[in-house]
Amino acid sequence: MVIDADEEADLVLAQTAILLDRQGDREAAQLLADVTYLDFENTDDSYRTSSSTHVYVMAAVLYVDDHLVSAFTGEVRERIAPVLIDVALRNGYTATDRMYIKEVLPTIAKDWRSGLRERAQERPTNQARRERTAPNHPVEDGLAFGSRQEHQAYLALKQIQATTPPDRTIAIAPLPGVRLQAGHTWTPDIIVLGNGRAVVFEVDGPHHRDRRRYADDRNRDLQWQRCGIQVVRLPVEDLQQGEQLTNRLKEEVSRHLWPR
Repeated sequence: MVIDADEEADLVLAQTAILLDRQGDREAAQLLADVTYLDFENTDDSYRTSSSTHVYVMAAVLYVDDHLVSAFTGEVRERIAPVLIDVALRNGYTATDRMYIKEVLPTIAKDWRSGLRERAQERPTNQARRERTAPNHPVEDGLAFGSRQEHQAYLALKQIQATTPPDRTIAIAPLPGVRLQAGHTWTPDIIVLGNGRAVVFEVDGPHHRDRRRYADDRNRDLQWQRCGIQVVRLPVEDLQQGEQLTNRLKEEVSRHLWPR
């Protein structure tokens, strides 16, 4: 089986994260789990081999979303870099001796100019920053969603909100930016608040069943539980049933926000 360059780089990223986790550096491991992709790029430096051939020094470049750049502090990079470079060398990236962090380039829609003009008139917000700059994401009530399934869950919760009495009303917050103690910002799919309590709803597609993603999800759930917040995971298959979905969400909202 032939492995392409992207898969090779992702293997280096995965092995580095797992090694750091084994060494007890869970913060660094979780930050690597949120890296968009790893690339290896030539630098301006080079050296001459015994055969008088110039070899350019390569840098491992971690591309991350804008809100994660600040999480990779100098101290965190110093913990990650030696492990990442060692793993890269062992995977055949022979001239790699440094590591950088770069922000991923934004996805651009055809109407990006009008989008920028609209954003200039909006109040600053942490809601769905990545989705607001990308095309074809569902929008409802001025709120953006990461997928059609998340939008479905929101519509069902909105229906529940409309039919509850004033003393049991709920607030619905899709894709808020949240800083947790693990050391970086996460974006839960939907947070529902009411009765002085909160519950997180996560919509899980098939990729959440991957072993690595499953472990990441469990770690995030643990971070929320340490805050006293429960997480309800909704497989996308369950979102196809309109009335059943509404009943399921109503039951979860009642159980977590108005426990008996």
